[in-house]
Amino acid sequence: MIFFGAVVTLIQLGGAYLRYLPFRRELTKREVAELRKRLLLWSVAGFALNVFIAADGVTYRAYKLALLPGWIPYFLLSLTVIRNKLPQNIFVLGMQCLWSFTLHAFAGMGVALIFGAMSEEFLLEQLSLYTLLLIALLKVEIKFFVNLLPTPKFFEDRALKWYVSLLPSAIFIGASISIVEVTFLPAWQEKFSRLAFPLFFLLIYRALSISTHNVTEIQRQERRTRLLRQQTDSLAEHNALIRKSRQEVADLQKRLSGNYRIIDEMLAEGKISAAMDFIRRQGNLLDATRVETFCDAPLVNAAISIHFRRAEEIGIKIRHKIDLPAQFATDESDLAVLLSNLLENAINASKRQPFDARELSLIIRHDGSQYVLEISNRYDFPIKIGDNGLPYTAAIGHGFGMASLELFAKKYDAFINFEHEKNFARLSLYWRDNISGARNIS
Repeated sequence: MIFFGAVVTLIQLGGAYLRYLPFRRELTKREVAELRKRLLLWSVAGFALNVFIAADGVTYRAYKLALLPGWIPYFLLSLTVIRNKLPQNIFVLGMQCLWSFTLHAFAGMGVALIFGAMSEEFLLEQLSLYTLLLIALLKVEIKFFVNLLPTPKFFEDRALKWYVSLLPSAIFIGASISIVEVTFLPAWQEKFSRLAFPLFFLLIYRALSISTHNVTEIQRQERRTRLLRQQTDSLAEHNALIRKSRQEVADLQKRLSGNYRIIDEMLAEGKISAAMDFIRRQGNLLDATRVETFCDAPLVNAAISIHFRRAEEIGIKIRHKIDLPAQFATDESDLAVLLSNLLENAINASKRQPFDARELSLIIRHDGSQYVLEISNRYDFPIKIGDNGLPYTAAIGHGFGMASLELFAKKYDAFINFEHEKNFARLSLYWRDNISGARNIS
């Protein structure tokens, strides 16, 4: 009884571990520790329950009552930590069940080959062999389950995500209906025939998964290249504007001596009013050559300058309040890329507005170790909001702004809020300086 309870508990913990692997990269250390604590605490109660189930002996009934529903508490406990990902969790559960089904079938056939039959008296041997297979294949299982989830786009569509998430479970249920009967185990020949379909599905899915991940990586590289090109173009445009302004200043400086002579002549002739008007005109010419500086960070300043100039050219009224120190911990290129994409989105949205209803506001504040970024623009049309709370579009070539935002938020553990109220779309972002990212999101 004790051995049965221990082995079944170990099998259930192994299943919970495999279901955790696809989400490992997304969980913080605190969340991983919390999940581990909850699962281990339940495993103590689960062990006692498994021993109780086997109180009358290790029978077919005890075997199936312990294994078939035993995953439920572990799965529900995982949902309390891996939140807001129910379709993904259901998909992973179905795949783990198919893998468990496959290992059980191989363990049963192994027992039949070793002992000549797979009967009730060899249930402990079958469980032991299953556990050995689970441990022996751990490296393969880790590699498979870490990369198990398909591209996130499958889970962004509200209808498609449930078809995708329920597919493995539907296959598992179809393959396991015949073993729900708690009074017997099928012969090993029947196990082998039932094994073929889940195993075929796992192999096909793995091949498709590798292909989709490769396509996703290619798209990610193309997006990064496009972001870098956009940033380079903005910097080049900003530098050209600075060079033009410097040339205009140089030309004015060459004319200064002549201007001084003109002013001197006007003053000598007593034309004070004309001299003052001439001086004001020269001041206006100098102002026209000025490039506005929004902050001391050159990349961020270039991103803001270029997009504000584009916005003004199409009649967008701009309000801004920018307060960034000369030096800050957030990678300047990351912030510049983010601003470029978000401002580009806001400007493109504003183009749909009537000319007299184009407004854009940008606020960037740095207070100690905290950042607040807010971009809002007038938008009188409906906006589609995804499950992540952010706007989305299915149009080809669009969506890079939100992709850039999600990468930035993941790297700096930023809080994002988007709202569309009273015909204003407003995106707010909050993060802290003490988050250090290892990768450049551009």
